[in-house]
Amino acid sequence: MDSSTDEDSVLSNEDIKLKTADPFHNYSQDHPSDSHYSEIRTIMSAFDNDDNYLNHKKQSRHSSSSSDDNNDQQYSNSSNYEFKMNISNQGESMCKQRNKKRKLDSGDTIDSIEGEKRTQFLELSNKMFAYKSKNNLSHTSKAQNMMEKMGYKPGKGLGKDDQGRVEPIEAITQRGRRGFGHYIPGLKEASLKWNPEEEEIKAIEDIEWLPNVHSHMLLRESIMNWTKLGLKKLTIDDETMFCNPEILEQIIRSKTVFDKLDKVELRKARTRSNPYETIRTANFLNRAAVKMANINRACNFMFTDPKGLHPNELLYFADVCAGPGGFSEYILSRKKWHAKGFGFTLKNENDFTLDEFFAGPCETFHPFYGSKGNGDVFDPQNQEEFRSLIMKHTYGKGVHFMMSDGGFSVEGQENIQEILSKQLYLCQCLVALMIVRPGGHFVTKLFDLFTPFSVGLIYLMYRCFENICIFKPNSSRPANSERYLICKRKKFNTEAVMYYLSHVNHSLLTRDDNNDVIQLVPLDVLEADKAFVTYLRSSNDALGKKQIIGLLKIAAFCEAPMLTEPKQADMRKECLNYWNVPDKTRVRPQIVRPQDKIWEILNSSECYFFGTDAEKLKSDNVKSILNQPYNWFYMPCGTGPYVEEDKAATFYLGLGRRKVFRYMKGGKWESIGDVQIELPPDTLVYAELVYETKWTGKYFSKTRALHILDAYMLGGEDVSKRYLCNRYKSIKKFCDALWKPVPNEYVCVRPKERFMLNPMDIEKKLCITQRRVKIPIAFESQKSLLERDDENDTEPIYSAFNSVLFLSSIAEPWSRHISKKTKQFYVCNQDTGRSEYEIRNGQNNRPPEAEASFIQAFEKRVIWHWPSDNASLNMNNLVAIMNPSQNV
Repeated sequence: MDSSTDEDSVLSNEDIKLKTADPFHNYSQDHPSDSHYSEIRTIMSAFDNDDNYLNHKKQSRHSSSSSDDNNDQQYSNSSNYEFKMNISNQGESMCKQRNKKRKLDSGDTIDSIEGEKRTQFLELSNKMFAYKSKNNLSHTSKAQNMMEKMGYKPGKGLGKDDQGRVEPIEAITQRGRRGFGHYIPGLKEASLKWNPEEEEIKAIEDIEWLPNVHSHMLLRESIMNWTKLGLKKLTIDDETMFCNPEILEQIIRSKTVFDKLDKVELRKARTRSNPYETIRTANFLNRAAVKMANINRACNFMFTDPKGLHPNELLYFADVCAGPGGFSEYILSRKKWHAKGFGFTLKNENDFTLDEFFAGPCETFHPFYGSKGNGDVFDPQNQEEFRSLIMKHTYGKGVHFMMSDGGFSVEGQENIQEILSKQLYLCQCLVALMIVRPGGHFVTKLFDLFTPFSVGLIYLMYRCFENICIFKPNSSRPANSERYLICKRKKFNTEAVMYYLSHVNHSLLTRDDNNDVIQLVPLDVLEADKAFVTYLRSSNDALGKKQIIGLLKIAAFCEAPMLTEPKQADMRKECLNYWNVPDKTRVRPQIVRPQDKIWEILNSSECYFFGTDAEKLKSDNVKSILNQPYNWFYMPCGTGPYVEEDKAATFYLGLGRRKVFRYMKGGKWESIGDVQIELPPDTLVYAELVYETKWTGKYFSKTRALHILDAYMLGGEDVSKRYLCNRYKSIKKFCDALWKPVPNEYVCVRPKERFMLNPMDIEKKLCITQRRVKIPIAFESQKSLLERDDENDTEPIYSAFNSVLFLSSIAEPWSRHISKKTKQFYVCNQDTGRSEYEIRNGQNNRPPEAEASFIQAFEKRVIWHWPSDNASLNMNNLVAIMNPSQNV
């Protein structure tokens, strides 16, 4: 049984004892000869017999009664029960009752009877209680006489030498799971110190930044000898250089109070006392996600909405020591597939749980564990490999921001959590300096910051960023020492500090307690920066006071289990609204059929285009179709008249992870089976599944790939109304987000290479390769930067080439032309004669009605079965037939 059940049971027993009255027949047993009591008893018996029927008739006539009537009836029923035996033995009274009943049945009035009985009843009640009080005094006087006979004297105990108990036995004060008589030193005293007025409860928090005023960067040769070694510390109570000694002492003393308290009782008191507790995980995986939402809002969304991010650029982030991934789930819920994440955490029990990412798409998140497969952030090899991975996928720039939330159990050693976590502190900061791009941000979880080691580490990060802040969000429980270091806008040339921290990490890996690193920055250097030391001391003191208030409040709630925090509901609503977090319950996404999802994505009136066949390009229709060549874009495809259906271009529907379906002839959707493709939920693309051949240096490797030709919806984002070129940019960004490092077990998803139609260079663009590979006719394309092993890797990728697909980018009656005078593209309405340049002053000037939507482009698509069918229309004939429009 848990403590709440025990407490409720105790309270219930106490209530029963307080409400139970002593039966009146007890008094008759003690005083059988009392004439006054006999008189009351005789009258009461008769009254009860008459009044039972009256009360029954009143209840049958009225659905409710007044409080006075209820009280009278309750007392009457009680009296009737107490004198039940006496009434049953009085046959005469029963006869009277029957006579009364006959009179009432005959229609005699009862109003006067009720009034008379009520008056008599109240008089008897007063006499009864007076009698009871009189007998209580009698009992007291009897007890005093007995004590005096035994030699009792006031203020002294009984016995020959007055050795008996003087004070009365105290009532039981057992709480929850505590044993009877169990005493927790200091708990009651701590609870009495809690002052509710000292606690500040508000949704909008104040955040104070410390700007870096140093114009020069730290030099490697000047800081490499800053390390100080010494005996490993195992105490924290003497670390008062960067805080108020009294505050540190109170924190330690307040924590110690709970050492002997039951964990369940402590947790329940903490839950009831924290004004922000009911926020819990909101609709995310864990509370870490809510903390990141809180921090992001306090920093004006600088993590998810960084300044200067190009619309076609992905937001790159790293999540270190953060399994199961709450931080990442929050970021992906805000940015969807427009963010690419890299995770670095311990494998197995602390691993990322990607299947539990309900709020954001996990398909654009890549966990990393290193070549050793352990995900150990202390390992220098893992650190370097993680850096290489990040730099390759961000084109050498680094991530826009990094988050870290590392921690481990320190049960029984809570007071020295800072000392035990110092290498974790250091490695998280080291990795941030290795992978965050200049101008990027960093946030990491810390605990106490009292020791010179921790303070020196904060100082080094302060010198590497433009601003830092030590912040404790509302979502972090006030009674713990948790806080977050937020670093804004990383500076250039921070490599010296990075190498220094890497050197210190190698020293810490030796685990020599006699030569432990106890200091990173000399104290005189720290004291010379007065602004930094003042900020750190003020932060430690402010957060220490807040923690003490939280600890005292928990103590008060432990001592008073009925206490609750009245602002919990309001704070949940206000905070979630301020953080822009939906106030909804976390629910696992439902499994839906592909047919139902299509009806949800598409309007029912738009489903007709699925069955539209492409028009075949032949020599007799080239002039009529391609009369405005600049309207068209073309793509080399593997689709052909003799290609299997599962390799032909069709629609692919993504429902999340590997739940991908292919549209088949006859209007059916079927699973792609063992083809391991990952697509975010609510993705609908027009694509083809092909085989790609690459030269590895020793042999050709053959792998599958999904080439996206066009897109209707990408990860829940409708792109169907955008211009064809803009859709292509979104597809490229989408594929970059889905990219996974090699080797991996998943099929590569890439955009199909496309070209604007120009009769002068189409033959050059559609390059046919008939050498080195076993594919009869292959198209040669260049590797993306993500695929190249190095700058000298120029080996192409080969894929089957069986047809050319043409998609129109301009909607009728508009057409695209190139100006003879300015050499710029413009669009012209053939019905009205209106002309507009596509670009004016660097901005898009193309009328929206001139841009072909996805459906318009799909319905007008044209397929040329070349080079597989070279007889009906070959390249030379196509070039000769096409006559581009006259330039203006």
